[in-house]
Amino acid sequence: MWDVWTDPPRWPGGIIESASIDREFGLGARITVKGKGGPATASTVTQVESPRLWTGTSSFPGLSMRFEHQIDPVPDGTILTERVIMAGPLAGVAAMFIGPRLATAFVSSTGRIAEIAEQS
Repeated sequence: MWDVWTDPPRWPGGIIESASIDREFGLGARITVKGKGGPATASTVTQVESPRLWTGTSSFPGLSMRFEHQIDPVPDGTILTERVIMAGPLAGVAAMFIGPRLATAFVSSTGRIAEIAEQS
């Protein structure tokens, strides 16, 4: 699972139109993802706890978003969790407008990661 979730060029499909990374995955790497119907968004990898957790951060005027990607093994498989933590003066407004869309996108993207991992 870790190998797939840290290799953005493997992600496209489903809701993800394109995904790229500017160098080898690790702290400071810049990941750009374009989802269907949305703009391309870049984030910087700010935390890595291989093979369990990585975090990417995006910043905009008045808003920062921290995207957490967590892998938890359980007896009958693996649980993938993707979440966003919004902060800044515009966080409340952003959560109202893009929160539901992000929640739907996370269900799709974690499903896509699981699908790719199962095929590997």
